[in-house]
Amino acid sequence: MINIEQCRGARGILGWTQQELADASGLSKTAINNFEKQHSDIKAESLKAIRMAFESADIEFLDKYGVRKKTQDIQILSGDHALDSLLHDIYMSCDKHSNELIICELQQNFFDKLTSIQVKKHASMIQKLGVEQRILSTSKPTKPNIDLENTEQRILSEKEYSMFGQSTYIYNNKVAIVLWDQSMIILTKSAKAHNAEKSRFERIWALAEPVYVEEEICKLAAE
Repeated sequence: MINIEQCRGARGILGWTQQELADASGLSKTAINNFEKQHSDIKAESLKAIRMAFESADIEFLDKYGVRKKTQDIQILSGDHALDSLLHDIYMSCDKHSNELIICELQQNFFDKLTSIQVKKHASMIQKLGVEQRILSTSKPTKPNIDLENTEQRILSEKEYSMFGQSTYIYNNKVAIVLWDQSMIILTKSAKAHNAEKSRFERIWALAEPVYVEEEICKLAAE
């Protein structure tokens, strides 16, 4: 029907407070608050009322965790599965349309964000799809890394980091801005946004230092 992450994401897109959602759905603010904080169970009728209120405001619900405004190419991915959903979209998009993936994972190395299973899958998919991947970060990986022929990594200094300021994934006319502290990813489909972010990336990429991966930590790529 609708889950907590979708409810919060939809309110964020619309800029609604809990009271405004309560007014639109015919429920009390307390009921909305209890639902979002998991303080109590909510009836199916109430979930339906919440969903109808959002849909009346042109909100569209996607899969289990996705949400976006119908009139805009913006999707909010939130919760524990947000990164999985983003990676799935990357693989599907690169399979059909694009052969380039740009990752600016600035708070730590990209591969350190992934589980060992996700690392293996990502390596396999990138190789299978023939995607040219470039990764910027402020640190070298602390987990076993993967040295792929079509992957290049560079390290930013703290000064250069401040020029970018956010974790961003750029691919197939899409830009995903990752808010790790909120467990939320804002995914925008826009050629204009894609080109602007890529141009900014290229300027900073030219300042970054290449990463040379030790041979003994490349075993995952061969498994």
